[in-house]
Amino acid sequence: MDGYVSVKMDQELRDLLETIFTDQFMQENTNFENFEAFQYSSAVIANWKAETMVYAQLLMDGFVKESTRFETWEEMVQAAADARFS
Repeated sequence: MDGYVSVKMDQELRDLLETIFTDQFMQENTNFENFEAFQYSSAVIANWKAETMVYAQLLMDGFVKESTRFETWEEMVQAAADARFS
């Protein structure tokens, strides 16, 4: 499936996302108060509660570009991880 990303959403990954996307990071870099609000708003693009999350990369990147200071989802994840662990 060209253009789609498949991610196994095990508890370890869920915990990691919750760890890196702090409320402070979300408030400083996005239009959202917290990561939960980001997930809720992007639910039309991705099912965050699925065991395997499948999403169209173009749609996810477009959502990120419109609602954050980042160009892509990958850039947003990397910035959050850098901010949390650097």
